[in-house]
Amino acid sequence: MKGQVSTELLVIVALVLLVFIPLLVLVYFKASEANEQIASYQAELAVFRMASLANSVGSLGTNTSVYTDVFIPPNTVELSTHKSGRAGEIRLRISTPEGVTDIAEIVKYPIDNPQTLADEATAGGWMRLKITSVYVENEATIKIEKVA
Repeated sequence: MKGQVSTELLVIVALVLLVFIPLLVLVYFKASEANEQIASYQAELAVFRMASLANSVGSLGTNTSVYTDVFIPPNTVELSTHKSGRAGEIRLRISTPEGVTDIAEIVKYPIDNPQTLADEATAGGWMRLKITSVYVENEATIKIEKVA
């Protein structure tokens, strides 16, 4: 009689484990996927915020400055500014499971002194930026620099 009870108990425990282990694995992968999605949203927000502030500063005229804090996601490969014809571009490259993805926003004004603002070593934290409107060769340009 005692052998039957222990056998039934082992069968019940095995069935419970058979159900819960796949559920735990599924929850683990969904949590990882959610973290990647959050990092992607943070990257889009950072680039959009910088471009929006750069356009605002450019519209306000020369010698206008704005300080802002931007969160750089942990999966960042590079955050850089580029001059693109008579405009500028802010590009954030992030590492995803599908490979490296670019997130870019266009700034209406050319960017003076294109540079790399963040890379893998500085990713995963907050960065303070100074966005300034300056005149270079009789043309309004935007200067974006990292502030300590």
